[in-house]
Amino acid sequence: MKTNILKFSALAAALMLPQFVEAQKNIFVRVENIQTVSGVKYNPVVYSLPKTVLSVKVTAVNEISVKGPYSQYAQKYLGTDEVITANASSWSISKVEISSYPVKDSTRTFVVETNYPCAMNFSRDGFLESVNTTSDYKEENRRNTESTNFQTDNFQSGKIFQDINVNRYETVFDTVLHVIDADSVFTAVPTQRTQMIRKSLDEQAQELANQIFVLRDDRKALLVGESDGNSLPSGDALKFMIEQLNKLEEKYMSMFIGKKIYREKTYVFDFEPDKTDHSQNILFKFSPEYGIQARTSLKGNPVMIDVTNLQDSNVEKVFNENQKIIRRREKAAAQDNGFAYLSPASGKVKIIRNGSVISEKVLNISQMGLLRYIPQSLVQNPNFKMVLYPDKGTLKSLN
Repeated sequence: MKTNILKFSALAAALMLPQFVEAQKNIFVRVENIQTVSGVKYNPVVYSLPKTVLSVKVTAVNEISVKGPYSQYAQKYLGTDEVITANASSWSISKVEISSYPVKDSTRTFVVETNYPCAMNFSRDGFLESVNTTSDYKEENRRNTESTNFQTDNFQSGKIFQDINVNRYETVFDTVLHVIDADSVFTAVPTQRTQMIRKSLDEQAQELANQIFVLRDDRKALLVGESDGNSLPSGDALKFMIEQLNKLEEKYMSMFIGKKIYREKTYVFDFEPDKTDHSQNILFKFSPEYGIQARTSLKGNPVMIDVTNLQDSNVEKVFNENQKIIRRREKAAAQDNGFAYLSPASGKVKIIRNGSVISEKVLNISQMGLLRYIPQSLVQNPNFKMVLYPDKGTLKSLN
């Protein structure tokens, strides 16, 4: 019985072999650029290769110098000349970070037509990830969603010193005589009067300077252990008291020497390099007075972005041209293309201000890469498997 089954299986295989071979011959996968396709017979699947958009995150620092209300008395009462004598504001660029994220390339969008169940997997952004297999791809580069606002906020320098309590008035008591008419007898009656008189700026400064000296004496007493016979704090309590005295003195001193305030603002700019080997454009304008401005602004000088192909695919370009020459020489028929992918291309990205490079980075620039196709002889094999780096469009593995 077992022998008969084996004979039947062998016979069945022999009968089915021509059909299997014929089925393999009839399998086809065609991949064409969507711009050249008018229609397809079988159900199409569309996918795009990515192109790279550069994202430049720029941090600018605004240094604001605010004059103290008693600056003219700093030398007289405190003996210091290190004083801010006028309000001022200036901007500087503190940090530039270059990154990238992928978007669909409409010029490299393809229609896949096949007559067998070809399993295609896509990333969240719609890029082809794998064919007839799965991948361990984890999405990394996402667009920076921080907004860029070029409006200048109104900084109120007058509010800086409002929380410092300075006694600007003094109470004055004096006696005035009121004449009283009592039965035609006029009598002068003394009456005490209270008046609030505003102190001069000099007097206010002198009083605040005296408070600073009192703070310094109190701090010294804590440090050397003199406290009028009372028990002294120690450890963390002593440290806390010293810190509070220092902060209070710093606030009082700012009324004389002024304050410096630092504010940061972050801007994000996008730039899409050309497919050419070199591209350059204005990224934004910068002025020490106005800070970062839009690229169309008349304020400030241009800050440029420069992208140069590092030509790491030159050898492959020469090879491809030689292959075309050989095919023309042998009059070989044009072959249908399989799945399209990109050869990696590295670009050096520079941010340039006033002729000097303030930041640079080497990144993969997808649109600078060469467009390549998997041979049809591989794609038509039912066991064909392919994995791409979807955010780059480059080949990861091929079976």
